[in-house]
Amino acid sequence: MKCPGQDSRFWGPEAISDSSCPNCGGTVEFFKDESSRKCRECGVKVLNPKMDFGCAAYCKFASQCLGSDMPPELLAKRTDLLKDRVAAEVKKFLDKNFKRIAWTLKVVDYAGKIQKSEGGDPAIVTLAARLSAISVSGPGFSPEDIAAAQSILNRAEAPGELAREVLSILKNLNGGGRGNDSANFRCVFDAILIAELAEGLKAGQCGTGSDAATGEALLTLTGKGILQEVCNDSQFRSIGNGKN
Repeated sequence: MKCPGQDSRFWGPEAISDSSCPNCGGTVEFFKDESSRKCRECGVKVLNPKMDFGCAAYCKFASQCLGSDMPPELLAKRTDLLKDRVAAEVKKFLDKNFKRIAWTLKVVDYAGKIQKSEGGDPAIVTLAARLSAISVSGPGFSPEDIAAAQSILNRAEAPGELAREVLSILKNLNGGGRGNDSANFRCVFDAILIAELAEGLKAGQCGTGSDAATGEALLTLTGKGILQEVCNDSQFRSIGNGKN
């Protein structure tokens, strides 16, 4: 079944319109259902300015309707909507576990900072970081945790390839990176490790004992820099409280 807005049986005379090519100024004629067309004068691909992409921001059939011609701003809106859906599902899953919710926000923040410096896909990194909250019974992800994460991604209507990459990251957290050495994984792995260390940091603990060994397990230079900042901040607050 075709969307009525894209079905020519419902069209009137306004279904055909002209637009100017932003590159050469030539006239480009569009049918209502054409998201883009090449300019006959210069060959540049021109988006149809009169086409309403609004429904495509949330419609799960948008890629079938518009193909690969969806504008970047629309793709960004779809990604933001997906992130919001997953965030809402995770919050619902955690119910009143406010401590875990706060911890997850830190993981997402750290992961975003690391991704900006280390690379990777921001959508995949953010979703995996957010879903790290699902493992509430201890370190690593059990089959039940993975199933819960997959269920959330399904309800949020995450694209198949993206969902598979996110789940691969979560599964490989159990092995410390064996089997997944992608930039996406490194960002999420370090973010989780930093958040775990930040929870337990006390005055004088940074850079010694098990904390030092755990810090050495970080996979990115950016992550190590963030951990050092966390340690320095912890030490500063301890001195201010007279606990050093």
